[in-house]
Amino acid sequence: MTEFSHIVAELGLTLAITDESFFGAATVTPEMCVPGTNALRTSIIAVWADVVTGAVAGRFISPQIPLTLDLEVQVHRPTFTGTRLVCEGLLVKAGRSIVVTHGRFRDEATGELHAETVASFMTAPGSHQIGREGSPMIAVDAVPLAVPFAQRCGSRTIEPGVVEVPRRPDGLNPGGAIQGGIVAFAAEQAAASLHHEPVLLVSLNVRYLRPFMVGPARCVATGTGEVSVVHLTDAGTGKIGAIATTRARTDWPTLMAKS
Repeated sequence: MTEFSHIVAELGLTLAITDESFFGAATVTPEMCVPGTNALRTSIIAVWADVVTGAVAGRFISPQIPLTLDLEVQVHRPTFTGTRLVCEGLLVKAGRSIVVTHGRFRDEATGELHAETVASFMTAPGSHQIGREGSPMIAVDAVPLAVPFAQRCGSRTIEPGVVEVPRRPDGLNPGGAIQGGIVAFAAEQAAASLHHEPVLLVSLNVRYLRPFMVGPARCVATGTGEVSVVHLTDAGTGKIGAIATTRARTDWPTLMAKS
């Protein structure tokens, strides 16, 4: 039992395992949505994908921990409060040192495809796998998210396009770095801060260059219109830790509705 509730665990993800794939399921709550809307943040999909497809990679990398190399989310349609999403994590290819995975997010009630993810993982040097039953990121008894996700992560907008997210004990991966999905959230938050109105990212692609071991993750987004590029630096070391590309939309039906 951990002394605190992990941020990811509070997102309510549960895992089920079959012989060929991993499944995750969670229900969208208002705290997970883009502020001012009832539409699920794309970065929440990234967080869930990092856990589910990371578990797929872990099966082939065991007994070591899978380290996320890149994570891409493509959104087919917005997901609204109350929807229960099911993610199927599938293996694409397992090589000697790299595992590539594919995730599909569907509405449990209708079967509609809402988002797809592609992620690749490598073996974390000198690491040992932490068993799924002991991972705080998928604790079944976690307290549900009680505040907006950005607040829970401790996000701070310094100016439009510049955001910092701290390295917190309740937001780390098994290797002690900021969890990959939370890094994706930081990129999303920086890109969104360039806009005056709420935006939903229809595409989010993060390439992880080195772990964020000191923090905070300082994110600087540049771009005009829908497309942004985000550079994420570990402010404690001064070294770039990731680079992300995003594409945003504001015109989906009911996206602007209050949750």
